[in-house]
Parts: sequence; C-alpha cells; structure tokens
Amino acid sequence: MGEAVVDIEWRVSDAPVPYPEAVAAMEERVAAIRAGRAPELVWLLEHPPLYTAGTSASERDLVDPGLFPVYRSGRGGQYTYHGPGQRVGASAGRGASASGSPSAAGARARSPPSACACGAG
Repeated sequence: MGEAVVDIEWRVSDAPVPYPEAVAAMEERVAAIRAGRAPELVWLLEHPPLYTAGTSASERDLVDPGLFPVYRSGRGGQYTYHGPGQRVGASAGRGASASGSPSAAGARARSPPSACACGAG
C-alpha cells in the first residue's frame, strides 16, 4: 500500500501581515481547498503588535486595553500577544473548517496567529 501524495504550498511572509488580512486570506484558502481549486497551505508570518482573545479572555485582565488592537478568536484560552519578531504558523488542510482556529495538525483555519509560535526574535 502506497501513501497518497499531498500537494502542500509553503508561504513565508517577510513583512508583518495585518491580522484581519491574514484571517481573510485563510478563510478564502479554506474555501478554495474545499472546492478543489488550491492545495493545502502552511503559512509562516508575523503581525504588527496585537492581542488575540480566546474564549476565556476577560477585558479586565488587560493592564492597558488600548495599547494594542485586540481580536477575538474562536480558540480556547485567554490573551496572546503577537508582534514583529514573533513568527507564527497557520495551516489550511483538506479537513479545514472556517470556524475555529488552526490546530497544530492544521485541521482548521480561521485565526492564523493562534496556530503555533514557530520562533521568536
């Protein structure tokens, strides 16, 4: 028995990608994968300074709520800082769902920054 070959695109962004743009791009990619128009994707990127707020995040936990933009995500947890020098990985695969955040296995794609921290500057 042979293993199926999966076509995967690797993308690396050199400049910070605004969070809303990254989310929109991943949602579009999930739709294209489902329609058979695009291969799976692993994207390594950075963001301008921001926080993502998980489902357990409470605004009272932020010391300075106006310091950076805050984006709600469907992932669990509280707040996570993202910014220049901190590369994150997002993935969209054949089992992708537009609801929820990326998992380590790449099963879903909506909130790219919450996938994994792939390195810090």
